Amino acid sequence: MSPLKRITMPMHRYGDPDFDREYLNWGLHSPHVQKAEAESLLGLIDAQEPVRILDLACGVGTHAIVWAGKGFEVTGVDLSDTFITTAKDNARQKGVNASFIVSDIRDVKYEAEFDVVTWIERSFFEANLVEVVWRSLHPEGRFIFDDRNPENPKVRARQRNWRTWREANGKFHLERHETNAETGLHEDAWITIDPQAETIEEKVGTAKAQTMQERIAILEQVGFRDVELKTMEGKTFSGGPEPSWLWVVARK
Repeated sequence: MSPLKRITMPMHRYGDPDFDREYLNWGLHSPHVQKAEAESLLGLIDAQEPVRILDLACGVGTHAIVWAGKGFEVTGVDLSDTFITTAKDNARQKGVNASFIVSDIRDVKYEAEFDVVTWIERSFFEANLVEVVWRSLHPEGRFIFDDRNPENPKVRARQRNWRTWREANGKFHLERHETNAETGLHEDAWITIDPQAETIEEKVGTAKAQTMQERIAILEQVGFRDVELKTMEGKTFSGGPEPSWLWVVARK
């Protein structure tokens, strides 16, 4: 038997139409959850009048459409043309007015135009993106994004190194999630072994491992202040294992 052919590719390929269409089936929170997130975030704003919101990595626009339906002026930005096309269609069907733009969120060039910048279902965190957010906000504007509670048992379990596998339809599916203690890089790998096709397909994503405190430190380095952790119910989080999911709210 000849050796299996190994095919390696990046895991995250947003902007690739084939990947994006597939991602719509498994990558986004359910519409019910997204609508609950959108309502929760409005509770954090507690605005006396509608404000301007910039929704980064807006996906198919579910959050933005909820906010626009309540009279807020919303601009959604996403790298995926597939997602933005779907967002525009969704907004049209709902009869709401929201703007949607195809762009890498790191490349937006707004200057003090928004009262709130949101980033929900965050996939990375870096200083240059936080600087983009800073420039986009009015003075006293707020940056709100979601994070995971580092004290939650399930979150802590997923942050440890772990491997698993399953077999389906004659194919073997393996996952590897590991952080290199020396480099601080975290690698996620999804591997599919297909004996019939004689291939090993490996999708790999690598990023710098960060703690919540490191992300908060980046916010403060850029200039944000009054950083708070909030629950979905809008209560101040002061520690403990629950809930697993939190809002981070920072003021310019």
